[in-house]
Amino acid sequence: MQDKSRPFGMRNLLALCAAAGVALSASAAGAEKIKVALALPGAVSDKGFNASAHAGLMLIKKTLGDKVEVAFSESVKRPDFVATLRDYANRGYNVIYAHGFQWGDAIAKVAAENPDKHFFNTYGSGKAKNLANLYVSFQELFYVTGQLAAKLSKADVIGAVGGWEIPPIRIQVDAFRQGVLAAKPKAKFVAIYTGTFYDAVKGKEAARAVISQGADIVAHMADATGLGVIQAAKEKKVPVIGYFADQRSLAPDLVVSSAVIKVDDMLLKSIQSVIVGKFNPGPNRFGLASGVLEVGPYGPMVPENVKAEIAKLVADIKSGAVKVPAPNVPALMKQKINKI
Repeated sequence: MQDKSRPFGMRNLLALCAAAGVALSASAAGAEKIKVALALPGAVSDKGFNASAHAGLMLIKKTLGDKVEVAFSESVKRPDFVATLRDYANRGYNVIYAHGFQWGDAIAKVAAENPDKHFFNTYGSGKAKNLANLYVSFQELFYVTGQLAAKLSKADVIGAVGGWEIPPIRIQVDAFRQGVLAAKPKAKFVAIYTGTFYDAVKGKEAARAVISQGADIVAHMADATGLGVIQAAKEKKVPVIGYFADQRSLAPDLVVSSAVIKVDDMLLKSIQSVIVGKFNPGPNRFGLASGVLEVGPYGPMVPENVKAEIAKLVADIKSGAVKVPAPNVPALMKQKINKI
């Protein structure tokens, strides 16, 4: 992306880094470089959730150049969460990211052990004085893609396939459902949770089940499992909405759009907060207006009038003219951490 598309371009960020060098060096115990580590629960090859965070790390590396040293671990299993984060801290990494809700307890523990370092958890809920939780307002984006799906459906049956049934995914699926019903109150909505983010076969089976119930458009919120959803959509020639990244390349004739979450921008913005001395522990939220969320590029099957309607809806949400309803996530679900 060009510098003009970001609040801080490369030139400005490098200047800020130089200006903040003394404070940063103190916080990094004299380290010559900002050492940034990223821990991932899945593979960077998933073309979605984990790939997006890895892209953020690469954007940090590209933007900061020789001012930064980066490292990452992928497909980390839950029993190894604490050890992985602690290892990075012990090796002198002074900005450490953990990607995903499930890292909350582990990163809070390691952050408390290392008060001189900065920690970030995407979608997490852990607490420490040096831990920031990076949230996106999922309900805004998925409410919009739900309306998009409803407007494109001819059968008025719309499906969704989720991964783990944890709060962020429940929020996404329910916001999508509410968007569907806002556009077509009498539409039928069918959703299946696969219980995994890492099994394309299960994603394919779930999508087939949703399609067998009459869905003529399907969305997925399932990371690598969602690759199987797209495979099933190709087999059945059913339009599909991609997840996290622009997934048109996976099925150019069937991916109508994607719910794009620009984790790369979010990670860049978060490290900027460290560089300029404005690190904000606790919740840091990004909505449609932040540019981190967006409806991805459209496939050729989306009519111009639908594009215009969706553009107006996005603009109205950004301005506050349209209030997105809160997702229906039971109180107990908010406390649930899937142990799979």
